[in-house]
Amino acid sequence: MTACADDSKPAPEPAPVLVSFDDGWGQIFVANADGSGLRQITPTVADDMSDGRYGNFAALSPDGKQLAYTRGGRSIDVITLESGEATTVHEGGYQPVYSPDGSSIAFTSSDGISIMNADGSDARVVSSEGSGAKFSPDGSRLIFNVDGYLVEAPTTGGASKVVLRDQFWNSDPAYSPDGSTLVFSSNRGGNNGSEIYSMPAGGGEITRLTATYAVHPQFSPDGSRIFYSRATTQSGELVVDVSTSNRSELASMKPDGSDQKRFLPRSITAQYPSIGGGAGTTG
Repeated sequence: MTACADDSKPAPEPAPVLVSFDDGWGQIFVANADGSGLRQITPTVADDMSDGRYGNFAALSPDGKQLAYTRGGRSIDVITLESGEATTVHEGGYQPVYSPDGSSIAFTSSDGISIMNADGSDARVVSSEGSGAKFSPDGSRLIFNVDGYLVEAPTTGGASKVVLRDQFWNSDPAYSPDGSTLVFSSNRGGNNGSEIYSMPAGGGEITRLTATYAVHPQFSPDGSRIFYSRATTQSGELVVDVSTSNRSELASMKPDGSDQKRFLPRSITAQYPSIGGGAGTTG
């Protein structure tokens, strides 16, 4: 009897974890999660939004193959990273973010918080107020900022729920991949600026993660790191008072706030990180 050959194929390697960001001057970049492989994705433009190609608020798809961003401050474009092909999927929106399965994009507009299919079809309003939405890990809810409160609403529409409301300005909410933790920026530190904090997703004690000005926290896909924007002087010193800063850079830290380190060389201005690609250790 002849033995049958094993036709099973090894599982494909997961896509590398990528980090996207904008430089604050209209260009969007992507790098590997270890800081290598830095490349510019959108064209070099004049340093103001009068250039219709001005790009910011970049958002990587979960598989790391596409990148949505705000172009010219008024439209949402999607770029396929391998080919460089770009398509406008929605006019009149900004701050796009992909759902965990990549099928939908949420965004901010004059109507509030909306959601659409990833190709731009079936756009619909989820909340008539708010900005800076992020999906829950299961994709069923959106969390966002409304006048300094953190509010959550079902992606299918319906009643919203206040997650955090106090005397401070809270913004930039994002859930950990397992849904257990919520990170956000807040001015509760008493400085002229914000720091990054965490709290249990169901409510509870708030923990301060950064001692200096920092915003825009985003978890890596495996939950091992938090990437964020922080303010520095031109010489690279971290600042508490945002009015003394000269530039923004990306950094990462462990979820407990330890091991804070610069993500890219000091010469590279960077803000609004987004993470996409396969899960894995990000260093």
